[in-house]
Amino acid sequence: MAEAGGEHVELVYRATVGDFREALRVATRASAAGRWGRGLLFFAAGAGALVTAVSLALGGTPGAQGLVGLGAALVGLVVLPRAQARRLHRRAEARGVHRTVLDLWGVTTTTDRGAPRMSRWSEITRYAETRGTFVLLDAHEYAPAPILLPKRVTSDVAALRALLNQRLGLPT
Repeated sequence: MAEAGGEHVELVYRATVGDFREALRVATRASAAGRWGRGLLFFAAGAGALVTAVSLALGGTPGAQGLVGLGAALVGLVVLPRAQARRLHRRAEARGVHRTVLDLWGVTTTTDRGAPRMSRWSEITRYAETRGTFVLLDAHEYAPAPILLPKRVTSDVAALRALLNQRLGLPT
């Protein structure tokens, strides 16, 4: 884990659809736009369910508006995030093996095909830890660009967590 002049970690992996699902979930919760969008979808689902339930309780048939609102909300909350994760996975698979290096200067991800992506530590403001990944987030309030670090490709998750905390100035 140590190199001359500082510490570094190198992760070599192929991302899975599940990794992207976790990263998208984190990015959605981390952004104002994502929280608003999910809130509106939950509101639409609740309103559609309420209108449908009241209609059925009064002996009527549910109106199309309630059913459409409920259906659209469910598609937005369940189907679209899964489709987006699959789409991102296909793009990542086309690029081949990912090599992510965390060093003194920042995080650099290179692939077999495609341009490298470099983020300085000053651009990364926080991270979230999920069951299977670390998701690094930049300072963009409305659409943070997540950097995915799968836990399964490191033998020392605690050391990776400590390095992230150190580089981001967080308590260990």
